[in-house]
Amino acid sequence: MPPKTQAEDEAEDRLIWPPPHAHQLLILLEEFVQKTHRAIPNIKDFKVMAVKLLGPCAKRYLPAQVKSKYHKMRIIYGKFKKLINHTGFGWDFDNNTPMCDTDVWDDYCKANPGVSKFKYVGLPDYEMHKIVFEKSNATGGLGYSSANPPCDVDDEADIDDRFLHPDNE
Repeated sequence: MPPKTQAEDEAEDRLIWPPPHAHQLLILLEEFVQKTHRAIPNIKDFKVMAVKLLGPCAKRYLPAQVKSKYHKMRIIYGKFKKLINHTGFGWDFDNNTPMCDTDVWDDYCKANPGVSKFKYVGLPDYEMHKIVFEKSNATGGLGYSSANPPCDVDDEADIDDRFLHPDNE
């Protein structure tokens, strides 16, 4: 049997994990990160989440399915983060989507399979994904994601101060 295409794999994933169920898992993952201050759940944590999903989803998920979905969500977030941090991309705050010239988009999609879906829908629940899957929100003294709103004069002064005096934090 030939291997599944990415589209077939995503369609199968949506059958197992309809968007409302995936959202419920993301809520549980966000609560987990905020309560435990750990970035990566272990198998015991996935068992607890599987039980907690039964109520709102009315479907029994195995801990292995929860773990697998967690890893798929992490990969999708990684692709999206790479896209929005790529030179040549901006952010459309009204539509919550990346924006760029058509040529840049086409070239990026050719080099990075699986990102074309983000052009019109972005990443639903991006902020929740960020909380769950970011190991650290800081990416350097002057790091500032294109997904964040533009900083004002006070924010710029704070960023400059942290960069120039990192020991004062």
